[in-house]
Amino acid sequence: MSEIARIYDEIADSYFHFRSRPWPEVELVDSGPVLDLGCGSGRNASYLMKRGFEIICADISLGMLNAASRIFSGERVQCDAAFLPFRDGSFSTVLYIATLHHLEDDLRLRSLMEVRRVLKDGGKAIISVWALFQPRFFRKFPEMFLNFIRGGDFHDVYVPWRKGGRVFMRYYHLFTRSEFLSLLRKAGFSEIKYHKRSFRSRFFAENHVAVVRK
Repeated sequence: MSEIARIYDEIADSYFHFRSRPWPEVELVDSGPVLDLGCGSGRNASYLMKRGFEIICADISLGMLNAASRIFSGERVQCDAAFLPFRDGSFSTVLYIATLHHLEDDLRLRSLMEVRRVLKDGGKAIISVWALFQPRFFRKFPEMFLNFIRGGDFHDVYVPWRKGGRVFMRYYHLFTRSEFLSLLRKAGFSEIKYHKRSFRSRFFAENHVAVVRK
């Protein structure tokens, strides 16, 4: 079991209660079947199912899939986002929200190539990642720089989730806009529409969002 899967198994109940509102990007879904990849608490899948979309939830964490079952009655699949157990061209839409940044190194590119593989020709993927240059991470830059000079990646950071007196450190790779778009192109996506998403900052992108087509 991967470390990120183990952590989300541990915090699944807590996460379910604190992350209940669907992401705004669900409104960009206009055709199914839909794959909600990295579905987490099921909040996006539940919203879309109520609106009549055929949708499958997929997540590496069995704990999160079990939590999602409280609000989502459709099919749930435990899998690694870099090794999808679906046939080529299975989905019209892949919703891949706030998950790619949990993957390390070459697995990020492999995962995007898998997303492209399972899309139908002309299908759409909606992908978001956390941004590097946002105020809440500025104070971490010295620590991130130390990681860099020790041979790590400056963009890598660990973000705490607190539950019952315990602290769980979740791995994130924070993206610049150019890195994100470059990775999408390397995965084979040519039609890319980008926008930024911010919830707390007026001036900085907190999330990079792309709508891509196969």
